[in-house]
Amino acid sequence: MFKRLVFVLLCIQLSLAMAASSQTGTDTLKTAKDSLPVCKKHTTIKPTTDFDQRFSFIRNYSVNIWGQRGGILLNEEWKFGVGAYYMDDTRMSARSASGVVNPGRYLKQNLIFGTAYVEPFLLRKKYWELSVPFELGYGKAGSSTYESSNDQLIRVRTKDFIPTGAGLSLSLKFPSIGRFKPTSWIGINFLAGYRYCLLENVFKTDYDGAFWSISGALFLDRIFDDVRARKNRRKGIPNCEPTD
Repeated sequence: MFKRLVFVLLCIQLSLAMAASSQTGTDTLKTAKDSLPVCKKHTTIKPTTDFDQRFSFIRNYSVNIWGQRGGILLNEEWKFGVGAYYMDDTRMSARSASGVVNPGRYLKQNLIFGTAYVEPFLLRKKYWELSVPFELGYGKAGSSTYESSNDQLIRVRTKDFIPTGAGLSLSLKFPSIGRFKPTSWIGINFLAGYRYCLLENVFKTDYDGAFWSISGALFLDRIFDDVRARKNRRKGIPNCEPTD
């Protein structure tokens, strides 16, 4: 019951984000006494990527799930894309169907899955941004059973895995150093959320649970802005977007 309540609350956050993001994307430029032409509204699409290392608990064991996401940033307000994730063999206690630990055996669990995600922004500031990622995926969960005494492999099982997830993401952006822009292309990302597996009663993967992440961030949209601004300056074209 508690797991579903948390998931519902995160979904409510998405509804609030949609309401807050109803305005279309607009490029703005502050000029002195209208010395430059006013830029028109238009749709903007920029590349985006995220390192996505996740810490979580599976069957009360601490695990690391490694991943990478890539997609587009639409109108400075929404991110859409796909992600790929995996978890290396992680040793866990073997349990019987009734949940009793079998001391004579152990398991090695692994995961590989992909997701599609949508991530509306709640706030976007010069040096930080807050967003709510939602994802749905599909993958495989592998389980190998070994004898504890001699590490002999007994059996290997593979199950389908349909994860959904929602969370809250905070990204901190580093400032540029004078005219040196590359430092503004990187930052730190903090993510906390909850993973809920669909059809858990069918596949019985037991992978529901909270996850969190602290990782480096690369802001491709800032690189895109800086490169375009440089090209426009060379051509004498006014820039409509801030590059910091």
